[in-house]
Amino acid sequence: MPLRSAPLPRMAGHLSFMRAQPKTIRDLRPGDLAVLGLPFEDTGAPFAGQSLAPRALRETSVYFGWHANPQFSHPVDIDARQEICTDGLHAKLGDLGDLAPVSEDRIHAALREATLQIFRAEACAILLGGSDQLSRTVQKALPGCQAVQFGGTLQVARDFHVAPLPHGTGCSPSAGASLAEFALWRDGSKPLFVRFDLSVFRTSLSALCDRPRLGGCDLETVSQWLGILGQHRVSAIMLTGLNPSRPGMGVVKVGQRLMVTALLAFVYARLGFLAPYAKQVIAEETELT
Repeated sequence: MPLRSAPLPRMAGHLSFMRAQPKTIRDLRPGDLAVLGLPFEDTGAPFAGQSLAPRALRETSVYFGWHANPQFSHPVDIDARQEICTDGLHAKLGDLGDLAPVSEDRIHAALREATLQIFRAEACAILLGGSDQLSRTVQKALPGCQAVQFGGTLQVARDFHVAPLPHGTGCSPSAGASLAEFALWRDGSKPLFVRFDLSVFRTSLSALCDRPRLGGCDLETVSQWLGILGQHRVSAIMLTGLNPSRPGMGVVKVGQRLMVTALLAFVYARLGFLAPYAKQVIAEETELT
């Protein structure tokens, strides 16, 4: 059989986030995005399976690995019908693999050290998986950081919280008050940590979350917020709340696709090539401030 010279199918080859090249922390440069998986269980969650989230998110992300596949040149924003130039993404995005398995009492110390090393390299950590306790560890590892929380349980009152609200009141970043509040709250001299929990989405979109709430945000709302945050020097973003072991393959895939699709707005904004809808939101935020 002859050697294969054409690009591999999307589901083949080494599994990394968006087909990113494998890297180590020593390889990181200022402005890089470093993906790190946290394959650990949340002992406080009602169901087991959170340890499978890093692999599930990587498997979904390979459908967005255009930058590593010459078959696809540039991706297209289907809403604006414009190409998105992703030149440079392959060089700036790296996958560090998963945090090495350690004893339970060493997990937090290992995560704290990895977060601090990525921060010192002036890169941004994209953490796949994790729990409430691990998110607090990341926040404590970043000196004097501010935190933005999407969904999940409110942990610190002073954090900026974007989450499903009771009784279906929902949330919208297009409301001037919310954007103005964020602009007043944000201190650019401090590191910024973002926790992105699946529960931020309305339950009509995904029932995969272990702790669903009434109300919630749609995909466009979450993507717009992440596009805005990508304009700031975020030191770490953690994707939590995903449980791929929940029954129902359709339900599982929807949850994974929601998180990865919304995260694209953050990745593109962080690296300087924004989708048109994110540019519009940034312009509106600038006018408010």
